[in-house]
Amino acid sequence: MTRMPALPPLFAAALLAAGLSDPVAAQTPLPSNVLDSCIVSKSEFDSWKAATPGVFQAADSITFSDANDCNFFKWGAQMFLWLTSQPDGQLVFDGPDFFGVAKNDQGKRVFVPQGSNNYTMQLEPRVVKPQNDTSVGQAGGGGVLISPQGEIVHYGINANNVYAYYQTGVESPTNPAHFQGELATDFPTTQSDLNAITRYAQSTLGVSSIPSSQALAMELKTSWVDAASLDNPEDYVTADAVVAVFNHTTPTTWVQIGTAVRRMALVGFHIVGSVNNHPEMVWATFEHIDNAPQNGFVYITTFGIPAVEPYDGNGTAKWLFNATPRAPRTPVLHVQERAAYKTISQFGTKINVIKADTGETIGPNTVVRVNPWGDEPFVGAAQTAAEYGGSSSAVSRTTDLISLNRSVIGWIGNRDVRSKYIQTGSIWSKGGPDAIPVCGPTQNENICGTDPNLRGTLALANATMETFHQFPDTPPGSTFKPKNCFGCHFVNTSSSPSQGVSHIFSSLVPLTPN
Repeated sequence: MTRMPALPPLFAAALLAAGLSDPVAAQTPLPSNVLDSCIVSKSEFDSWKAATPGVFQAADSITFSDANDCNFFKWGAQMFLWLTSQPDGQLVFDGPDFFGVAKNDQGKRVFVPQGSNNYTMQLEPRVVKPQNDTSVGQAGGGGVLISPQGEIVHYGINANNVYAYYQTGVESPTNPAHFQGELATDFPTTQSDLNAITRYAQSTLGVSSIPSSQALAMELKTSWVDAASLDNPEDYVTADAVVAVFNHTTPTTWVQIGTAVRRMALVGFHIVGSVNNHPEMVWATFEHIDNAPQNGFVYITTFGIPAVEPYDGNGTAKWLFNATPRAPRTPVLHVQERAAYKTISQFGTKINVIKADTGETIGPNTVVRVNPWGDEPFVGAAQTAAEYGGSSSAVSRTTDLISLNRSVIGWIGNRDVRSKYIQTGSIWSKGGPDAIPVCGPTQNENICGTDPNLRGTLALANATMETFHQFPDTPPGSTFKPKNCFGCHFVNTSSSPSQGVSHIFSSLVPLTPN
């Protein structure tokens, strides 16, 4: 095999000069000759199912085994199928077993009960976020992600029942739970932890039971575009949501004029949850197959030898966030934030304004996943079959993810809209309460997300969520360099509570007794 040339350090999503003409259907490639290194058997897949056709159960996070990478990827796959099930015509994560997370009239983050007839999911457009901000929008920087159709990407945050009851028990100033042992500082990971949370929810909040409690604590982040802007909305998971509406006042300034209920299409999904032995939580991410092209990657074939899948952005494929009509060429990748989302005061009232960078006009972004499958491109290109050996490496993880995605899609079938989504990576730590990811000035020149305890896809980012903020990108005036999810979601020392990896945990207003 010819070794691919090394690429300079790049980051998760960026501006790309690519060739597009006579668009055809696009999708992230899943090579058919991949080694079956991580597959779901028929019996295992059937065990994920609920009684209702098309509906899945939550993965059992209490009995989860962290023996290998594949188990983490399977956990994410089952959770995605469960969360996007519609047992009552409503997405599970938009239903009564989850809470929305939104700002109230006082600007505080609150849990919003879901599932009632008078509730509609609330989404927010991009906001400028400092490193540890609790806002909903995209990570870091000041860019607004806009599709070629001129649609602004909106974002949502949800937390499940276990997370909400646990957070309330820890943060409530009037009804604290006084959790004991590790549960006092770390997200639940055992049946004993869940029992303590259940007792608190029953005695203090009047909760009779906690459905799907085996999922333990979960925090979700989603990204959406207006389904009406898509040529193929039937290929997307959709839901109604309240979103911001902007007046395209000038080519350089868009002013929010109100909100409206729109049918929105899911384009990205972060699934974060605690599991047995992992209070730092597992961080899995999913994208629609039409989102953006990605760099070339190396995987292991059924013959046990490495192969290269080339960069897939050249040619005539039509991508949702990559539509710059240029001649085909080797990808040139860098970030350019074409517009900044700002809140300004006007006549004493705060309004949201999107303003273009100096000398620019507001327009679509051209995006690529620079780190395919959550690892730096072409890493391990010279590995031999003997070196593969089943141990975790960029090549083995890529092979596992491709294998798993093909396996799951094969079982759910092309008629299920969820076959249009793939898991592009997952990250976690080596496990245990003493392996909470940390970052600090002494750690690799403050490149956060390089804790040696980290495991999984170590350059993980979602093209729709970390588009403008990934190593080696640096926000203006800062030396902060996030390398993956834990590049932002870390604690200061290994003895810090794992609750600190969740930016919303301490800022949320706890639930009140019924």
